[in-house]
Amino acid sequence: MKREETRAGIRPWIGDPPRTAPPDLPGYVQLHREQLGMGPLTIVGFVLIPVWWFIFVMLVSLAGGPSSSSFDINLLTLAVGVFIALVLVPLLHEAVHGIAGMLVGATPSYGIGPGFAYTTFPEALRKWQYLTVGIAPLIVLSILSVLVAAVWESVANAAIFFAVINAAGAIGDLWMSWKILRAPNDALFFDLADGFAAMVPRESVPEP
Repeated sequence: MKREETRAGIRPWIGDPPRTAPPDLPGYVQLHREQLGMGPLTIVGFVLIPVWWFIFVMLVSLAGGPSSSSFDINLLTLAVGVFIALVLVPLLHEAVHGIAGMLVGATPSYGIGPGFAYTTFPEALRKWQYLTVGIAPLIVLSILSVLVAAVWESVANAAIFFAVINAAGAIGDLWMSWKILRAPNDALFFDLADGFAAMVPRESVPEP
């Protein structure tokens, strides 16, 4: 366990802390640097919760599970909901980021920032590697949640709730994936504490 002092206080790290700037890469120049606006994205993710709920209920129904979702709000369901939203979703979401990273040859490091958990990688990743790492938790955990809800009706509501919270929390991953898709195919990406930097070969940058 490592600790690094920042203006926001002491943040715990597991493994190496995230980069704050891309390194100098011989033969490459920085094309652009994207910074994640967590405040606005969090609001968008929250607003989309009813949309995600409708989507996952429909997917579960198409997969042979219950065609509707409802639950009683009591102390037990509140406790389960809090556990899913604050513990289970962040742990599994970041674990899938890390597993996807290892599958494409990267070395994941995990940490906790101000109000969120994250996974980062010190290596440069190519476009499709970085896109795979970024979008993997939404795709993998959504599919698993739908399958669980369709097969085990007794936990369908919890599985749908998990899928919705994971999808709502993946709004930053979706935003980054859109930015990654728009980058050139020969770009290299460095994961940063506040987003990412895209680097391209110097010869591919047109002269001003």
